[in-house]
Amino acid sequence: MELQQFGPYRIEALLGRGGMGEVYRAFDTEHDRTVALKVLSEHLAADKGYRERFRREAHLAARLNEPHIVPIHRYGEIDGRLFLDMRLVPGRDIAAVLAEEGPMSPQRAVSVVSQTARALDAAHADGLVHRDVKPSNVLLTGTGDDEFVYLVDFGIARSTSDAQGPALTQTGAALGSFDYMAPERFLEKSIDKRVDVYALACVLFECLTGRRPFTGDGLATLMYAHLNNTPQAPSALRPGLPRALDDVVAKGLAKEPEERYATCGELAAAARAALTSAGVAVRTEAAPPTSVTPLPPRPQTVGFSNPGPAGTYGAPSYAGAPAALYGSPSNPGYPTGGYGPPSNPGPPTGYGPPSNPGPPTYGPPSDPGPPTGYRPPTGPAFPPPPGGSSASGQGGGSSKLPFVIVGTAVALIAVVVVVIALAGGFSGSEDVRADDTDVSTGGSSGGSSGGSSGGTDTPANPEQTLLGIVPGDFDPGTCTTGDPAGDGDLATVDCGAAATQPGPQASSFYLYEDAGAVSEVFLADMEREGVSPFSGQPDCTTGQGYDEYRINGVTAGRLGCFVDEDNNSFLYWTQDEFAAEGIVAIQNGGQEGLATLYEWWTDSARSDFVER
Repeated sequence: MELQQFGPYRIEALLGRGGMGEVYRAFDTEHDRTVALKVLSEHLAADKGYRERFRREAHLAARLNEPHIVPIHRYGEIDGRLFLDMRLVPGRDIAAVLAEEGPMSPQRAVSVVSQTARALDAAHADGLVHRDVKPSNVLLTGTGDDEFVYLVDFGIARSTSDAQGPALTQTGAALGSFDYMAPERFLEKSIDKRVDVYALACVLFECLTGRRPFTGDGLATLMYAHLNNTPQAPSALRPGLPRALDDVVAKGLAKEPEERYATCGELAAAARAALTSAGVAVRTEAAPPTSVTPLPPRPQTVGFSNPGPAGTYGAPSYAGAPAALYGSPSNPGYPTGGYGPPSNPGPPTGYGPPSNPGPPTYGPPSDPGPPTGYRPPTGPAFPPPPGGSSASGQGGGSSKLPFVIVGTAVALIAVVVVVIALAGGFSGSEDVRADDTDVSTGGSSGGSSGGSSGGTDTPANPEQTLLGIVPGDFDPGTCTTGDPAGDGDLATVDCGAAATQPGPQASSFYLYEDAGAVSEVFLADMEREGVSPFSGQPDCTTGQGYDEYRINGVTAGRLGCFVDEDNNSFLYWTQDEFAAEGIVAIQNGGQEGLATLYEWWTDSARSDFVER
């Protein structure tokens, strides 16, 4: 039985069906707009692990800001079904175009791949790997020199597997995706952005020849071909193609990742150079279509913070406006319009739109929305402060501090941004804290700390675990349960003012799955809010920003400080060892308040997360 109504969405037409769910053209009755609505199969929402990865990664992908990436309006869960709401964009995918028109001209193929490469490089810069690049996930709009490309379906396909492999046996894996899968994915090796380089080379091959580089019946045949066979040169299959393109495709399809192009942009540049060397004119990239409805300010999430009774959409999970900012945990604070935007909209990569999308209006949105992401900050090291602290680990998070400061929702968001800014630049050889306690974490030039510590195993009772490590200047007996941030936090507690005054007047603490997760949340929120790393010598006593901090030369976490438009002072820090984040604030404190918070933080006895 087909859906007719899905929460606030009135279903108008089925656009496609895949192994993980359906794609509909739907009318959003709350925002009066027609959208592309992906509704995943019920069993996926019942899988707790998948559900959490979907939420986290959809949140990340919803923050991507690149003209060639179709953004997400909303995502979440309604009536036991996970969904993605994206803008509907006119066009056809590459698979449909090739089926109807045959191979593309070299100019058109290289133009399509070049535009797709821009989208992928932007995602990679934000720490995301698509993992399902294929013709049915590349949407074409316009005609001739005005043809514009959109890459769709970040998040969903990725959510079906962990960071180490393709999860070939998991429910929802689409056989079609195996035609474009890099060899290391079949071997369940660790992967990086070069799996997308490989897949993009497969797409280029198919655009030029009208066929896939490897064919065969069944997974075993395809796997063997990707691991062992050398594909035919495109010019051998289609005489007349510039032979220089053969070398481009061959390097992109190298079996070993280190032998491929380092980025998708490099592959695209090589393809353009191949055309030029053969005397073929390269297309000028078209401008994005302008006849689209603007996106809402931020993507929204439904049903993750508080699913509520059947038939409802749950409480908003906007981490930037925590309940405690405006009152007790029972008071949700200021209204966020029903579906508050998430604090860390993870990356949606998906099962991909069908190769035959139906009506020519299929496709997600064309406006990527506000800039956000996980681009690792850079900057100088934080100077060693006058106080002492062991920083046995620092936990980062998003703007979700449950303060009682009226009207500080925006301030909190800004604070998160500041914290990330501090965290990105405290990476020098000098220690941020006077104490010489070592911290066992990995380096962090990217979006996560990469250490083995930091809550790799989810505790049986996360809140009790968090209460057992709250910083020493707070009494866990007076802490209360905070509203979930909705960004992967396992537990949240609000602990009020610190015992030491002058010092923090309000505080919130968050526990995450591991050091990488807390670091990503921290960086994502900073990036989303537009907070920059310290450009000069990082110093919260006289400036604002974010950076990493180190203990004995080892990255221990991230720190950020910020004053909002209402003159409230905020300090965020993460502690990798415990995968925890702390957020403290002083109302109307200004820069002087930041100096007070920073001086407080440098005393490890007050601010370290430690086992009690």
